[in-house]
Amino acid sequence: MQAKKTVALLSVASIVLLAACGSDDTTSEPAGTAAGSETSDAAETTDAVVTTDGATAGVCPEKLVIQTDWFPELEHGGTYQLIGPDGTADKDTVSYSGPVQEQYAVGGLKEIEIKTVSFDKANSAILLDGEADMAYITMSDIIKDSAAVPMVAVAKTLDKDPQMVMWDPEQNDIQSPEDIATSGATVLHFPGTAYIDYMIGQGFMTEDQSNPSYDGSDAAWVAEGGNLVQQGFATNEVYKYENEIDWKDGAPAPVGFYTVEDLGFDNYPATIAMMQDKAAELSDCLTLLVPAMQQAWIDYLADPKPITDKMIEINTTYDGFWSLSEGLNAAGIELVESGGFAVNSPDGTYCSFDEEKVQNLYDILAPIYDEQGTEIATSIDGVFTNEYCADAPGR
Repeated sequence: MQAKKTVALLSVASIVLLAACGSDDTTSEPAGTAAGSETSDAAETTDAVVTTDGATAGVCPEKLVIQTDWFPELEHGGTYQLIGPDGTADKDTVSYSGPVQEQYAVGGLKEIEIKTVSFDKANSAILLDGEADMAYITMSDIIKDSAAVPMVAVAKTLDKDPQMVMWDPEQNDIQSPEDIATSGATVLHFPGTAYIDYMIGQGFMTEDQSNPSYDGSDAAWVAEGGNLVQQGFATNEVYKYENEIDWKDGAPAPVGFYTVEDLGFDNYPATIAMMQDKAAELSDCLTLLVPAMQQAWIDYLADPKPITDKMIEINTTYDGFWSLSEGLNAAGIELVESGGFAVNSPDGTYCSFDEEKVQNLYDILAPIYDEQGTEIATSIDGVFTNEYCADAPGR
């Protein structure tokens, strides 16, 4: 396997998650189980109203809160599409909210609030404490927390994970994953990241190399002149470090990188996850809502610029260290398409999870966490459901 080294990115014209183990004494039945298994009964919907056109209203809450795993970025576009470019960004709450666009307003849903990353609290804990109805959580981190926090993934966002590790190829000659370990370079990453556990377990890095103090900014990389290995997103940081961030001799410079899939870690990034009891409570709503949410993803991917342009504006309003640019967004979308990050599921929908893929991921993680003494669920039953994807569209 050869390391990826980008030397000249595509032109503008052509062109990250915290997870932590929590604890919970609550027990509940999952909203649904793995594909091919029996699913749970629908939640009670005695307040539902059937309109004259046959559409069911009142099964969904009027407002839905969705917790993302980072500041607005192109990997979140399908969720922001639900509101569209006419929502309101609030610097104080670091959130974007507004009426649901008419074509996605099903089951009585009227408003959505999209929250950005919380640096003080893992998304699993945010769900556990009822501070959001849904949250972006990778499938690997759902598995990692599966014994402690009863969550279920109800839909995918992307099919392939753009998370990566990157390095300066002039300072670290990395030609295979094993070379990361032999380089001895510090690996800067967020704490509690499942694919870092995997890299250690595979011998791609050592525990001594691990530095879980990454905050998502470029500060450490710039301060060290790029003499480290750092986590990021292939759809984002590669462009930034090669085109926008002056980190090497006062200028941007090429980086090498491996996506997690390149490392053998085939993961679903940023799934739409819920507490199992919450999903059961909103089961009738999810039957209508999940296909609408996935249609929003399809619509966004067909015409991303209105939303990616809005994300530039939203981040400017938030006035933090995170920013986007038209060039970055265009390059990232091009990579999403050319790299197959946003393809249909095997059943033809842009929604469902491949049971074999989830099982393979579980089989990778189970012995690692057994050795670490981290308890996880005894199987993949309940960590995801395709129940609500039955009527979802495909690209």
